[in-house]
Amino acid sequence: MKQPDLTAVIISLNSKHYLRGCLDSMMGAEWRSVVCEYIVVDNGSTDGTVEMLRQEYPTVRIIANPTNLGYCKAGNQGAEASNARYVLFLNDDILIIEDALPKLVEWMDANPKAGAIGSRLLNLDGTDQWSSGRNFPTPMNALFSRKSPLTRIFPNSPWAKHYFLSDRIDTAEPYKVDWLSAAALMVRKEAWAAVGGLAEDYYYFHELIFCDRLARAGWPSYLHPQSKIIHYEGAGSGVRTRRVRRRHIERFHKAAYVWFCAHHRISRFNPVRLPLAAILAARASFLIISDSFKSERQEVIDQSKEGRPEGGVAI
Repeated sequence: MKQPDLTAVIISLNSKHYLRGCLDSMMGAEWRSVVCEYIVVDNGSTDGTVEMLRQEYPTVRIIANPTNLGYCKAGNQGAEASNARYVLFLNDDILIIEDALPKLVEWMDANPKAGAIGSRLLNLDGTDQWSSGRNFPTPMNALFSRKSPLTRIFPNSPWAKHYFLSDRIDTAEPYKVDWLSAAALMVRKEAWAAVGGLAEDYYYFHELIFCDRLARAGWPSYLHPQSKIIHYEGAGSGVRTRRVRRRHIERFHKAAYVWFCAHHRISRFNPVRLPLAAILAARASFLIISDSFKSERQEVIDQSKEGRPEGGVAI
């Protein structure tokens, strides 16, 4: 049997409906001569995900964890079990469009010094999520972030354009980026091994750390703007209740602080740490307060559908 070119490692948690769509889209995609194997690493789902996989997808290899180990540990489990030259880490709420994945494999084969490559992430309506491949954030991206009102009002601001590389997204050829979203990140197996796998010491910001480690080891990352996939973004991993959303906001800002200090080598006793922590704490507080005004009616409805439990990989 021919060695697979690609292992799709899908990390799943309480999202069997989206996982089913992900697998169906992959198995129905255009593959040309690329051979792909499928591994689902389930992080302790209670919605019948593992049973569904065993009944409906007998060719999919399953790693069933009894508890939620987190994205990176689960991803590394799948990569360890891979027999392929490339590993594609995927969220469970992804839909593959046409020949998106062979484009990645073929470009990486033609560019052996590249360490990782990502697909262009789209919303269901075909608009860009601006989360696929970016430059490292600057302090101004606390204001001009991907979902901030200022970015929507001033999409052509220099801080937003630099962060999202938005002037390059419609080009034909892959281009170098600082980091890729782990929602759909393909890495050369030897590059993954060279840096010790995904960054298990981080929850949020693990993609930045991983791609930075790859680059420092001589394996740069690229975005392929013509490899397009749909990402439901946040729909997988169960229903995100207010409690879960608050936990995500808190962990995101704590990770931002740790990453920024590490990336810029800000020593433990550097006075810059205090205002940095204050700014991030204020931003997190604002988002939590804003979220408290949202109705919880829809999330109660969502939880009742198909018995979907409370989710979110941060819990």
